[in-house]
Amino acid sequence: MRRIALAAALFALAGAAPALSQGVNGYEPQPGPVLNVMSAPFVRATIDPIIFDGVTTTPKQFAISKPANATTYRFVNPCDVDVRIRRVSSLSEQVTATTGIRYLARTVEVVGTSNPSFVSIMAVSAPSGPCAPELQYGNGS
Repeated sequence: MRRIALAAALFALAGAAPALSQGVNGYEPQPGPVLNVMSAPFVRATIDPIIFDGVTTTPKQFAISKPANATTYRFVNPCDVDVRIRRVSSLSEQVTATTGIRYLARTVEVVGTSNPSFVSIMAVSAPSGPCAPELQYGNGS
């Protein structure tokens, strides 16, 4: 009986919502450009990825180099915690808990085309096991 009452309440709320084609607060939607959501897939280069082994809550610096034929790279975070990575100009600079880019635990994301010489990386909290994120170079987006 509760399910029927819940369904009836949701149906009533849906009927009270304005139609998608109607404006809200006097604003009428206007047609705009259509975004191309179909882009070239990321194709990993045949070279080995750069593995950032032993990442902990203490920042570590790594020297890296992008292969000449690679146009993009993606960051793979297999760790059970979020990590932060930051492009730095030397091995003496470090990422902090509030700088760099935060990548969520167990995610993969294509991150760009820059060519950093050095990066600093750290775990946001203590991992429960080994933490070794990696950069994979390739082509596409």
